[in-house]
Amino acid sequence: RCEECGRKATGYTYQKFPLKTELVQAQERIGIRAQEPFKGVKDLINQDRVAEPLEKGLVRQSYGLSVFKDGTVRFDATNSPLTQFKPSWIGTPVEKLREMGYLHDVDGRQLEDPDQTVELFMQDVIIPYESGSYLTSTSKYIDMLLKKFYGKKPFYCVRTPEELIGHLVIGLAPHTSVGIVGRIVGYTETHVCFGTPNWHSAKRRDADGDADSIMLLMDGLLNFSRQFLSDRIGGLMDAPLIVQPLVMPHESQSQAHNLEVTKSLPLEFFKSTLMRPKASDISSVEMIKSRLETERQFYDYFFTHLTSSLTTSRSRSAYSTLGSMLDKFDMQIKNAELIDVVNTSEIVSNVISTHLVPDIMGNLRAYARQKFRCTGCGTSYRRMPLIQTCVCGRDLIPTITRPSVEKYLKLAKRLVDKYDVGTYQRGRIHALSDEIELVFGKSTGDQALLTDY
Repeated sequence: RCEECGRKATGYTYQKFPLKTELVQAQERIGIRAQEPFKGVKDLINQDRVAEPLEKGLVRQSYGLSVFKDGTVRFDATNSPLTQFKPSWIGTPVEKLREMGYLHDVDGRQLEDPDQTVELFMQDVIIPYESGSYLTSTSKYIDMLLKKFYGKKPFYCVRTPEELIGHLVIGLAPHTSVGIVGRIVGYTETHVCFGTPNWHSAKRRDADGDADSIMLLMDGLLNFSRQFLSDRIGGLMDAPLIVQPLVMPHESQSQAHNLEVTKSLPLEFFKSTLMRPKASDISSVEMIKSRLETERQFYDYFFTHLTSSLTTSRSRSAYSTLGSMLDKFDMQIKNAELIDVVNTSEIVSNVISTHLVPDIMGNLRAYARQKFRCTGCGTSYRRMPLIQTCVCGRDLIPTITRPSVEKYLKLAKRLVDKYDVGTYQRGRIHALSDEIELVFGKSTGDQALLTDY
C-alpha cells in the first residue's frame, strides 16, 4: 500500500524486457540451448505480474514437459476405486512391496507370492505406466533444477518408472484447491489411476470415472507458486493451495462411506430384500460408515467376489478416445436409447437447458461485448474506432467469431426436432437461431426467401 494515502498500489509497471539477452544468459547459466519453438505466454495475468525464471522453461523443454498455470507439471488420468490387488497385476516385485509395508495378504498369510491378494493401503495409488514415464521425466527435470538452478543435491535420482515406486505424489481434482498426498505402489497399462475410495473422495470426487491430475510432491513444493495464479474469479481453482498429508475416512464424502467391506452377504440381507426397503435402511451389511471414528476405518476392507484381472483389453475409456464433444454426446444418447428405463427425451431436454442454451446465450453475449485486435501491432480496442482501422494503419479483427457463437446451435436444432423436448424448449432454440441470424445475417449458402425482403 502507498505510504502516503494508504491506497493499494500495483507492484508492477509496463516496460520493455530484453528477452533475447535474458534468454542467452539463462541458456549459459543452465547449460541448455532453447529449441524451436520455445513457447511462452503472451502476457502475465497474475496480480503482481510475476514471471517464472526462463531456466525452468529451458529444462522442461529439454525433457518434453508441459507446464500448468501454477508452475507444476501434471498428468491427467481417469479415477477408479480399488481396495485390493495382486502384485502380478501392477508389476511390482514382492520384495519391493514388503519394503513398503505390505507384509501379509488379505487372509493374514505372509506375502511371498505375486498372485496373493493384498489390501491396498489408504493412500497408495496405482497409476498408468504412461504417467510413470512422464513423471520420471519430471523427476529428472526437478533434479536438474535442484542441482543447476538452486545449487542443491538432486532428490529423486531415478532413471526408470520402476525406480519411482515408493515416491509421493499429489492428487488434485478440477475446480478444487486441496491436493491429497498419495504413494506410488505400481503401474497399470490402462489410462486409469487406481486408489481407495477414501483417497479419491478426499479430493472431493465420487470415485466414479472422473479425470483428475497427478503431480510429484516435490514438484508441488518446489515449483508451485500462488503468485503465478490470476487474481480473477476462478483463478485459484485447479491449484494445490493446500496439500493434505493424511486421509481421514470420516472426513471424506458420504458416497465413499457406502462401500461394503464384508466377506459375504448374510442371509438376513437377502430376506430383507423381499420387503424392498431403501438401501440406506439396510443394516445387516457392514459398510465403511459403520466403522467411522474407529481404528478399523483404515483397514480390513473385505470383498465378496474375486476377479481374475485388474483391467480389460481397453486401455482408455470411450470418453477419452472420442474426438469432439458432439461425438461424445451422440454416443451418450445412443447408450440412453438402448436402455429401456431411461427417458432419452428427458436427458436431451436437461442437456439443452443446462448446457446448450447457456453456452449459446453466453457466447452471443460475449460477442456483443468483445474487443477488437490489431493484426499488426496487437493493440486491443474495446470498441471499433470510427476510422475502422488501428492507429498504426493495420486492420482490426474481432476476437470472437460467428462459428464460436453458434458451435452448438446445429446440435441443439437437431435435438429439438428429433426428440420430444416440449414446445418451450423447441421454441427457445429456434428463437436463439433467429436472434443469431439477426446479428450475423444468413450463413453463406443459405437459400434466400421472399420473406427476407
